Amino acid sequence: MSDTRFRGRLFGPGLPGSGAPATGRWSDGGSLQVAEEGAAGRLLQADHPAVDAAGFNASSLRISWQGEDGAYAFIIEAESERTICCAAAPAAANRHLAEAAGVTTRLERRFRFGAVLLGLILILPLFGIGLFLGNSDRVADWVVKRISTEHEAQLGELILAQTRLQMKVVDRGPAVEAISAIGSRLTTGSVHRYRWFVADRPDINAFAAPGGVVVVYSGLIRTAGSAEELAGVLTHEIAHAELRHTLRGVIKSLGLHALAALVIGDVSGSVFAETATRLTELRFSRDAEREADAEGLRRLVAAHIDPAGMIGFYEKLAAEQRLSPPAILSTHPATGERLESLRQEVSLQKGKWQPLPVDIQSIKNSFK
Repeated sequence: MSDTRFRGRLFGPGLPGSGAPATGRWSDGGSLQVAEEGAAGRLLQADHPAVDAAGFNASSLRISWQGEDGAYAFIIEAESERTICCAAAPAAANRHLAEAAGVTTRLERRFRFGAVLLGLILILPLFGIGLFLGNSDRVADWVVKRISTEHEAQLGELILAQTRLQMKVVDRGPAVEAISAIGSRLTTGSVHRYRWFVADRPDINAFAAPGGVVVVYSGLIRTAGSAEELAGVLTHEIAHAELRHTLRGVIKSLGLHALAALVIGDVSGSVFAETATRLTELRFSRDAEREADAEGLRRLVAAHIDPAGMIGFYEKLAAEQRLSPPAILSTHPATGERLESLRQEVSLQKGKWQPLPVDIQSIKNSFK
């Protein structure tokens, strides 16, 4: 077997969230050996690694395996390095590498085709930069009304792909199961197929991308005092997505440059590399926040979840603002006016609340 080496980034226990540079090679016995770069770098070996397409637009190769101390993944992004990896791979891995390459090709075509369709829909009202800048609110509203749920879901996929590149995101485990159980009750009857994720980040934050992608930071879960408080945050984010506030904000934030990129099919450029970051920084208007509060409260009541948890979490955020403002307050400021209005609305609700079957402390312990 060839001793040809190929470079990529290694992810796993004890490594930074962005991974570490590493070099891989296939051994004569067919196993993968990965050497972390640096004087103190580790040498890892995977005897039966899994191979699949990964990254934005599935343009990277991911070779993953389970080590004694946890799960590892070796991501190969550069085309030249992928070529070396495939050429040197043992026969046992060749079929999986070929399948991954096929997924990449199919997804690239699908993303480009969908991006062109979405771009054509979005670009119609944009007759010039001046028109967009002078009428951005009306243009955004016009565009939102003409975007189908299928196209909205595609945009959510793009944002999810970028989020995975920027932070560690998991879609299984006790925390995800709890988020899914609560969120499913809050999204009954939605046109979207919701999916739930937890990001391993200390920030007190969460966001709902267009199309039903919801990401909750572990820092927010650690801050919640009860499952009902967690539901209070979820319902507000879900409300923004259901009312299409998030979609409208993304369109306004990305502007003409991104719309032009969509039209020519450049969905892998630098414009979309910032989409996930922009989403967590979107600032909604006061009217949008009030609408999300009202819609979120309606969903809590419909799901028979005690809305007092929503007030409790807002009050907790307001108290922490005096010390070190949580990230979520920069996009969803818990103003005194909003809190007072919510208190009045919640006091009028007399439903029979059903306790959520979620042990919040067990979920927090799962992060340790």
